[in-house]
Amino acid sequence: MTIESLNVGTDVIDVKRFRNKPLKDGNTGFYHSVFTKSEMRYCTKFSDPYPHLAGIFAAKESIIKCLNKPTKMIDIEIIHGKYGKPTAVFHRKRKNIISAQISIAHTRSIAIAVAITD
Repeated sequence: MTIESLNVGTDVIDVKRFRNKPLKDGNTGFYHSVFTKSEMRYCTKFSDPYPHLAGIFAAKESIIKCLNKPTKMIDIEIIHGKYGKPTAVFHRKRKNIISAQISIAHTRSIAIAVAITD
């Protein structure tokens, strides 16, 4: 693999966008269209789920920026390993197998993610 064959995507998001869509205020349609049940369980286990939601959203957006065809966010799932490392799982059958390396970081107010695919 050469550097020319890699695709890089990044996304930065203001956590306030998620705080303005409270989980309990009838915004379930939005959350169910973007996040899997597993992702929602992961985020809502924290006392402040919004930075985690924003981080996963940014990760999905950064992966989509690497791809050459339209992909729905719900078709990408971000899982966290035993030590917290995020990994992307694709749920739709794709002609080409996609391998993505991702990194997510967030504060209470900003989330960022980077994806590299080959």
